[in-house]
Amino acid sequence: MDFHIERAKVLPKSNLAKFLEGLKNLSTLIAPVKKGDKFIFSEIEKVSDVAVNYTRTILPPKKFLVPYRRERFSYSTDTLQFNKEFKVRDQIIFGVHSCDLHGISILDSVYLKENPDPRYLEIRKRTVLIGISCMPDEFCFCLSTGTAFPDGANWDLFLTDIGADYFVTIGSPKGDEIVLKLRKLFKDIEKKDLYLYKESTSKKKKAFKLEKLPDLERISQLIELEYDSEVWKEGSERCLGCGTCTNVCPTCFCYTSVDVPTLDGKKVKRIEFTTSCQYPYYSLVAGGHYFKPDRASRFKHRYYHKFVGYPYQIEKLGCVGCGRCSAECPAGISIVETINRLRGIDEKELREATEQASSR
Repeated sequence: MDFHIERAKVLPKSNLAKFLEGLKNLSTLIAPVKKGDKFIFSEIEKVSDVAVNYTRTILPPKKFLVPYRRERFSYSTDTLQFNKEFKVRDQIIFGVHSCDLHGISILDSVYLKENPDPRYLEIRKRTVLIGISCMPDEFCFCLSTGTAFPDGANWDLFLTDIGADYFVTIGSPKGDEIVLKLRKLFKDIEKKDLYLYKESTSKKKKAFKLEKLPDLERISQLIELEYDSEVWKEGSERCLGCGTCTNVCPTCFCYTSVDVPTLDGKKVKRIEFTTSCQYPYYSLVAGGHYFKPDRASRFKHRYYHKFVGYPYQIEKLGCVGCGRCSAECPAGISIVETINRLRGIDEKELREATEQASSR
């Protein structure tokens, strides 16, 4: 006897290529692909290039929602007439992990909550998000940030690996429409599928090294209390100030802008581009004053914004535990190690305790 629940289907893995071809026929398809020994989100020409078993991409899918370089508007210097038109395409972003879906949810809160950004709003309306489950590595700590699993707020479909099939949860009318159009590829759910779906959740939780996860309980208060801690200065001495941590972050949204005139000076484009709070010039204001004059204050600012500023602004932590900043940092700085040190936990002692526990 079939066990049916609403808002979910099963996609056999043998149908995945056909599913991806179907998505590609519906819209521009963006998905993770292998590049060297890493992965990136890229526009797909051949569905055989799509990588589903990956841990993280270098850059988050955010770059297809908030381009790292974008034109805000243009204007005429003769008439001061503004042109705010911009081109937006339909797109399907496939293979988004739960942490990145939560990252997009945070961007939604920033860009759409009070005074919606018209460009971002239009892009979000014309974007379909299809998530896929994953397993953690040594840099992941999304279990601590509460982002290890999707919450259904902003995605359209989510594929959970249950062995020979994907358990497909439908999160929106857009997701419903895709399933309806490609219905021949799906099967109804049976009781065993629901059991495997629950088991996959348990399996992922057990894959985290619990003793290495950061304790984020009352993290905002902790960082406020440790505002003058030596941990910030010690961390900044290793920091190169390169901005890699913020550029690979799914939730950072700092940008700056410049006006670029044509050669005859009659038309000017206002260009926005992503920047970093770790760059000295970012805190420079008129009069030559730097609000964050030294590297230690800039190093501390990133943590303060993630764990104090974001909760105050949007009632969510600004970190989704994806581990990109730690994995990509050329100086090997770990956000988890910094948090542990603020809590008085020595990383060397923690590592030794972990090794002892694993050898038993």
